[in-house]
Amino acid sequence: MKYVGTIAVAVSLAACASANNTEYEDIDARRVDAATIDAGEVDARVDAGISIDAQSIDAAISIDAAISIDAATSIDAAMPIDAATPIDAATPIDAGGCTTTMVQLLVNANLDATPRATGWVETPVDPLYPPITADTPGVAAHTAPNRIWLGGFTSASDAVEQTVAIPAGTTQLVLRGQYASITGEDPGSTVYDSAAIEMLSTAGAVLETPQTLSNLTVQATFTPFSFIFATPHAGQSIRLRFRSTNDISLESSFFWDSLTLEATVCQ
Repeated sequence: MKYVGTIAVAVSLAACASANNTEYEDIDARRVDAATIDAGEVDARVDAGISIDAQSIDAAISIDAAISIDAATSIDAAMPIDAATPIDAATPIDAGGCTTTMVQLLVNANLDATPRATGWVETPVDPLYPPITADTPGVAAHTAPNRIWLGGFTSASDAVEQTVAIPAGTTQLVLRGQYASITGEDPGSTVYDSAAIEMLSTAGAVLETPQTLSNLTVQATFTPFSFIFATPHAGQSIRLRFRSTNDISLESSFFWDSLTLEATVCQ
């Protein structure tokens, strides 16, 4: 605006001069030399002593410098806030804030250590026929030479068990292994002989029963099984017991081998 006003004054003064003196009729002699505007310096001279203050024009041009407001695009540089995606690196927190490891808790899990029955406590029907054995007949071991063989006697009960310390921080407890069973009972719907895997407290209370078998669940070859305990019993000691009971006639036999009791531990 200041630039436009100054030009107007110059033109009106020039008009008066033209009316009073024909010496200045040549407009070219009064024109503004636009070639000097380039560097912000206006060399326009209308008459001796009358000139346009070029510096005041420069000051007006500085208004265009307000385009630096467009430099507010630097706000877009706030995109680094999106770099907050590293929060995703907090996935370990989602994993419970710990590192998990798998721990096999049974001693002599495949039943083949020497001396025989290392880590296990046996309650046999007859000391001459211990439950952890390579004896035949029956079902051959899944991992030779030994397996648990319960039953095979009439009017008798036997068992094998191991006391296990569950690590603190255990979040899951899984029992896996192989089992088989055979029977001399006639086919039917009545249970005469039975067997089970049980988790007991150290006081002998049954906490969970991972598996039950009977003369009705015949499986003549080793078959895999697995059981996830409802409670991991972290930091406790438990007893894992295999037991069987046969009635007075037509015995049944129950076999287990290649066992693992696997704890998932958060550390």
